[in-house]
Amino acid sequence: MDEVSRKRERLERCPPGHAGRDVALYNLALGLRRRFLKEHKIHDLNEAITLNRDTLELRPIENEKGHRSKSLHELALCLCHRYCKLGTVDDLEEAIPMQWEALALCPSGHPGRDMCLHNLGYYLRMRFEKQAETSDLEEAIQLLRAALELRPPGHQNRPSSLRQLILCLSSRYKSQGEVNDLEELVTFRRAELELYPRGHPDHGVSLHDLACDLRRRFEKTAAITDLQESIELHHAALELRPLGHRNRYSTLDELTLCLSTRYDKLGMVADLDEAIEFGRAALKLLRQWHPSRGEHLHNLACNLRKRFVKQAATQDLKEAIELLHAALKLRPIGHPDRSSSLYELVFCLSHRCDEYRVVGDLEEAVTLGREAVKLCPPGHPNRASFLHYLAQCLADRFRQQPTAADLDEAIVLEQEALDILVCGDPSYDISLRCLTDYVQMKIK
Repeated sequence: MDEVSRKRERLERCPPGHAGRDVALYNLALGLRRRFLKEHKIHDLNEAITLNRDTLELRPIENEKGHRSKSLHELALCLCHRYCKLGTVDDLEEAIPMQWEALALCPSGHPGRDMCLHNLGYYLRMRFEKQAETSDLEEAIQLLRAALELRPPGHQNRPSSLRQLILCLSSRYKSQGEVNDLEELVTFRRAELELYPRGHPDHGVSLHDLACDLRRRFEKTAAITDLQESIELHHAALELRPLGHRNRYSTLDELTLCLSTRYDKLGMVADLDEAIEFGRAALKLLRQWHPSRGEHLHNLACNLRKRFVKQAATQDLKEAIELLHAALKLRPIGHPDRSSSLYELVFCLSHRCDEYRVVGDLEEAVTLGREAVKLCPPGHPNRASFLHYLAQCLADRFRQQPTAADLDEAIVLEQEALDILVCGDPSYDISLRCLTDYVQMKIK
């Protein structure tokens, strides 16, 4: 006879009016919830909720055994499980005030206070994810901090509270961008990693998460040590995520980004080579319809373009152009990132035309350059760059096929780019030299 059957028999021996009926109801509901967690049958959870409601009616006030607070806690927990299973917001809305009442019945020093704090913080975080009410997130963070204080290092439930607090701080950082949250996140990620040493099933996830937050902190503070450590941690995580691992792609993606960033910072070609290798591996793991495929095609093309600039390998430039054409198909008119792929493709096409005189490259570069400029209206941070490249393409076309209109337009575009740029900026000096060249070409 299983646990639920035994407890059901016990309830049958406690009819309405029996002194022990509330305990029998509570225990059967507990058994049904445990079976739900194993077998995931919703009828077990529904019955557990009904039984917990009946139990609460028999426990109107708290007693020395804490019966009412335990029933409130169990009912809230069951409602939360049902919310996670079915997504019915009413269940979560009902669970939260019940957990608040349970917390009020577990004052400082009560053995169940840490669990009430933790669960309430968890429920509020879930409601924040659904409704994006900042007050829920702020309250969840306060409650989880209090729970963590009651779960010092060595406490069996410390990892779960640490994890929930990390998730809350991560959400707040994403929405508000406060560096203090990121600093605290890194500290808690390190603490979490200590709880999950090598060999633990969560070690790989913990390595990956810490590496991601270190990379984010580097983006804020430009501390190269954060980027170095992030790369080391991602390499370690990748070893734990071999071919076929469901999370291999995410680590390849992050590692590619970190290596590319370090190349931009320090100029080590080995980083760029590795970024391209991992970028190709990540791209192979993405199906044609994956929403991030366009971004990955674009990023891999950018790294290949960087290597071409460094090493002048024709194959890199050719592959970059093919990838950017594919990226543009996934970034149609109206896509927020279309302009960036247009910009890169114009750059690559104009370079291939300069180096190898590929027929049609310059015409395509001019056409795409015009579209890119339209996507960057006055005030856009990239407008000056787009104007400059279009002007260059028009001047190149003038050199091949002298048409006054092309040169006149190039001069107008470069002048506008100069008006946007600040004197002393390297880009300003480049545009000024180009404009001087164009004017001299016109005079001649």
